[in-house]
Amino acid sequence: MIKRLIVFAFVAIPFCLSAQTELKFATVNMQEIFTLMPETIEANKKISDLAKEYETEQQNIKNEFEKKYSAYVESREKMSDNIRVRREQELQLISKSIEDFMKVAQNDIKEQQQLLLDPIKKKLLETVQLVGAEGGYAFVIDECNMLYKGCAFEDITPVVKLKLGIEKKE
Repeated sequence: MIKRLIVFAFVAIPFCLSAQTELKFATVNMQEIFTLMPETIEANKKISDLAKEYETEQQNIKNEFEKKYSAYVESREKMSDNIRVRREQELQLISKSIEDFMKVAQNDIKEQQQLLLDPIKKKLLETVQLVGAEGGYAFVIDECNMLYKGCAFEDITPVVKLKLGIEKKE
């Protein structure tokens, strides 16, 4: 992605310079803005609440397993072979259900992150594009991917925050 952007820049800049127009370049800190957006904060709280809910349920299942395992260990010497085998199978099933539950929980949390955060990322990108177009910038580059920033770049992070209602104009 970065390589394509650099190649595009080297190809596009001579054409733009030949048009005798003053090129404007901008940077924006997408990560900073994303973490400050109220929608992101709300989505992260929902994801955290979901994770806690799964964690509680997982702990309940583990507690059930530990109780049954303790009971098994205490009485396995007194059990007949058939009962002992049945209890071992039951413990294996509970153990497997814990593993399955953890996988389902992880997948659900990942899906919820994507479902909740993707629209926020899209909104941020659209706002950056709007600010870039309004400002007449030839390029707007995310600061997180930038290796060097000269003085010819303008930071439009505050303008994007203002458009999103994150910071008030002073």
